[in-house]
Amino acid sequence: MKIIPFYLIYGALFLLYIINVYIQSSAIEFIISWSTLIIFILSWRLASKLFKIMSLLFALSGVLMNLSGGVPFYEIPQQFMNNIPMLIFLSLLPWMASAFSIGEYDRALKNMNNTKDGKLSGMYGKSLATTYSLTVFINVSAIYIVQQILIEKLKGIDEAVRNDYLIQVTLRTFALAAFWSPMEILFGITIEATGVSFLSYLPWLLLCSFLVAILEVFNSKRKFAEIHIPAEQVNKKELVQALVKLFFVLSAFFTVIITANHYTTWNFIFTVAMVIFPFTLIWSLFMRRAVKFLKYGWENWKNYNNGMQNFAVLFLSLAIFSQGFNQTSIPLFLQNILGHISDYTLLIFLFIPAVYFAMGMIGVHPIATIAILLEVLNPLFGTINPLSIGIVLVVSAMATTPSSPYGINTTLTVQSIHVSPYYVTKKNFSFSLLVAGMGILIAMLLL
Repeated sequence: MKIIPFYLIYGALFLLYIINVYIQSSAIEFIISWSTLIIFILSWRLASKLFKIMSLLFALSGVLMNLSGGVPFYEIPQQFMNNIPMLIFLSLLPWMASAFSIGEYDRALKNMNNTKDGKLSGMYGKSLATTYSLTVFINVSAIYIVQQILIEKLKGIDEAVRNDYLIQVTLRTFALAAFWSPMEILFGITIEATGVSFLSYLPWLLLCSFLVAILEVFNSKRKFAEIHIPAEQVNKKELVQALVKLFFVLSAFFTVIITANHYTTWNFIFTVAMVIFPFTLIWSLFMRRAVKFLKYGWENWKNYNNGMQNFAVLFLSLAIFSQGFNQTSIPLFLQNILGHISDYTLLIFLFIPAVYFAMGMIGVHPIATIAILLEVLNPLFGTINPLSIGIVLVVSAMATTPSSPYGINTTLTVQSIHVSPYYVTKKNFSFSLLVAGMGILIAMLLL
């Protein structure tokens, strides 16, 4: 089984999906659906034990919920299509990392994450700033890039300490930067649903983000103060020049994504996926390193995709589970609960993150959860400040991302440092509560 070139299998599936986005053939969609089922079975054989168990539970429960909801068995494989864009996005991340590497921007970011006193706590604020700034521009891609840089940077320290550092500084910082970023789809949904402008949300979300970031840096001083790493001399002039170039490159990437998303009907994740390769290729041409980029990127892409079995089985099984979940009475049950407490603002604000956390723990994506919540919250916009409701909705949604065991951020981290997703949940759950609580506090003050 291990001789199967999975990069060719996944590559063929993804290419066929992309072609069908343009030609919209029901026959090709049928082929993709049933081919994905076969690929799921092949991938399951090589997935890790934990992912085998999780994916099997999600798939079986999803099938049962679909069948009980009246969905014909032969239509269930079509549900795999919902998460293929996510897998395409994940499969293309090595091209972005390769462009960073051949342009030596990874070295600049590595040098930025330095400490004068030789203490890991002194580097935390810089790592936070690196992840934060990259997240604003390139969203989830930032987690993969920063984690690869930090793994190399911290290879000399205890592995458990390194893992805790990566789990905290990348996943937590992503949440803080993402909930006010215009690239975050959940924020876009919230703006559209509440009718409140981006600029009205921005100062309050930034306030929430910066307050928690300050607390994070302060807390790191205590946690990582006794961990020592080698201090390095950095050429500040070269570092500044590299970071200025990187800023312009990421600004261009951001602009291309926003433009493509505006002029196409693609969902956001698929838009980013479609931009990554052509953008990085053009970037390499400007750097006059296109040949090196293609050679280095191809090897990275092959190796990465040959090990994507955990991603494949998790997200494909979650596609079945999410659709099956919507066939049950649970969404209606949650709407009924929220309807009963509609006269108590604080209870409503507490109920919103509770639903996000509960749904996240069983693998329901925040986008599905926010759709359920908005069904009931919409009539309340006339009696409760919609800005306050929107703040709780978007902050609570992103608060779950560092601790949700089945989210893309956690899965990326698990793949990078080989820990259990539940370990990630354990390390970040208190932080998730802090972020949600800060969002509720600011929302209450705005009533």
